[in-house]
Amino acid sequence: MLDPVDLISMSSWARRLLSGTASFEEDSRAIHNLDLVVVFSGYLDAGNVSTQIENALLERLDHQRLATFDIDQLLDYRARRPQLRFDGQRFSDYEAPALELHLVKDQMQQPFLLLSGPEPDYQWDRFVAAVMLLIEQLDIGLISFVDAMPLPVPHTRPLGVSTHGTAEELIAGLTTWAPKGRVAAGAAQLLELRAAEAGRQVSGYTLHVPHYLADATYPQAAVAGLEYVGAAMDLMLPTEELRESGREVEQQINAQVQHRPEIASMLERLEEQFDQYAQERRPRSLLLRPDEHVPDAEEIGSVVETYLSGQAQQDAAGLDADERDALELTGSLGTQGTIKDPMRPSRADTEPDVFWYVVDESDGDAEDDDRDEADDDDD
Repeated sequence: MLDPVDLISMSSWARRLLSGTASFEEDSRAIHNLDLVVVFSGYLDAGNVSTQIENALLERLDHQRLATFDIDQLLDYRARRPQLRFDGQRFSDYEAPALELHLVKDQMQQPFLLLSGPEPDYQWDRFVAAVMLLIEQLDIGLISFVDAMPLPVPHTRPLGVSTHGTAEELIAGLTTWAPKGRVAAGAAQLLELRAAEAGRQVSGYTLHVPHYLADATYPQAAVAGLEYVGAAMDLMLPTEELRESGREVEQQINAQVQHRPEIASMLERLEEQFDQYAQERRPRSLLLRPDEHVPDAEEIGSVVETYLSGQAQQDAAGLDADERDALELTGSLGTQGTIKDPMRPSRADTEPDVFWYVVDESDGDAEDDDRDEADDDDD
């Protein structure tokens, strides 16, 4: 294999930081021990999620390029042709593809790293080795991957996700569908595998995009990807414009459904399938830690009853018996404890048990186990 280092071109600023020749203001700690977000366009990019996330981060947040990869050695230009402009006489505005590593600061000026661009078509092992060199040299902390796959799920239901990785505390309870089997590999999956083998903390979020919207730009999926990464890395990431775009897309989709009976019929079938599956799967909310849970109806009812019973004991001035006694004896009221609101929002992101590119394992015992589990579910 050719030297992976030759694929990387560091910026002059990054070279100074890594060589120790930077000025006092350019402290090398500025790019060390940070978390890394990875998004690649191409494979597993339903709904154009990676490009939306990349644009949202680089257009709305302060950033500085640290490294560029030699895209000419990695990309099949004939498979994914770049675009340029033709004005009727001349060509201009060539959009050169770029695979880059950026230092980015979130809306609270919290720094993190972003690796983004087209997924390499060639030299996967060499590319992954080059990225691993950067990960080791910069002593990167958490590595989060975001991608999206098309599934037969309706856009009228919460967006689902399949989680993967080694950072159990960041992915536990979030997945809405966890199939097993052999899948087609991508450069991102190989990088995630190598990072995990090296003992790095890894969290991955594969969003579920309705299959009939896979080739369109679907902002809702990009918003969800930013939410998962923001929760994992304690970052405040920009989603306002994507949310507004999502509302416009929603209106356009609803208009088409109203005028296309065949689409409405398909959507109704998908909703029925989704709802049936959703009854058995309840992922935790991003607002809850893995050891927390959303209170059930009985817990909520108990708190409500306690609150109402307390209200019944209050007089016209809003004072209960203890407060009236304290006021009569001391002329002042003590600090009263308040009941925390147990009702916290959650995302019930679930979808049908269908995975269009999974190939069953050839191990007969594993197949028998899967059939046994399916029989148990039916019971």
